Amino acid sequence: MSGCAASTCPPGPARRLPGRCRRRPERGEPPLTETRFAFGANWTDFVGKALNDRRVASAVVDTRRLLRCDTLDGRTLLDIGCGSGLFSLAAHVLGARRVVSFDFDPQSVSASETLRSRFQVPPERWTIHQGSVLDEAFLGRLEPADVVYSWGVLHHTGDMWKAITHAARLVRPEGRFAISIYNRVTRFPDRSSMWWKIKRFYVRSPGAARRALELAYVTNHMATRLISLRNPLRPLLERGGEGRRGMDFWHDMRDWLGGFPYEFATAGEIFEFVHDRLGLELIYLNTVEGNACNEFLFRRPH
Repeated sequence: MSGCAASTCPPGPARRLPGRCRRRPERGEPPLTETRFAFGANWTDFVGKALNDRRVASAVVDTRRLLRCDTLDGRTLLDIGCGSGLFSLAAHVLGARRVVSFDFDPQSVSASETLRSRFQVPPERWTIHQGSVLDEAFLGRLEPADVVYSWGVLHHTGDMWKAITHAARLVRPEGRFAISIYNRVTRFPDRSSMWWKIKRFYVRSPGAARRALELAYVTNHMATRLISLRNPLRPLLERGGEGRRGMDFWHDMRDWLGGFPYEFATAGEIFEFVHDRLGLELIYLNTVEGNACNEFLFRRPH
């Protein structure tokens, strides 16, 4: 990936920390394009093994919550980094006139096409492409949308600030821009910079090492729930995705451990960048304290 362009870096001095203006790999490291989690393989497995009608219903509820509307009747929605295609499907269920989805990973494109076929959505109502939010030539072939949706995607591109800038350009006047970005955590022992190293290690490791990291994660998760007097098995066995945006524990876990490239920012950094630099107005904000995603809903003025 290229270095961080001056026009898309957030305000303030650049820091040599993963997550902020750190685009070039360190000397001796392979390019970030060679150190990338297989998101598409994970979501293909999710569609084949875990997705059901209850999870679709949970995704519809969560889409309503984030977009602050009960219906998308008459609107177009652009899903950037569609992954499994679940939230493109949710937009269709909510009545979107047309949904356009794209993803960098060809396996994610295939997973979304499988979902479209399973739920018998006509291709003219839901169009799916392979492409990158960093590719200006590709984006130039897309029409601006009433809603641009990108949940948990732009921080995995290898150039988060450029990705946010490009995505925001596709919002029509008076349209909505819904994104979520990993929160920056600076406290020990859960620093974002530590997770950057864990994620890179996971992606570079053979299968046995990945399974060991997954076992450690599950063990810690269960122990934490036991200490707080909660059922440790409930998240592992649930089948409806309630409270998880329709997702399931196992595929979410692999997405979290392996999600690399990985960048992050505070809610304030994202707000200042999108509001002050890109000119969009904030409608809704949902913040977190730990290593999860802050959610934003912006509006482009007329």
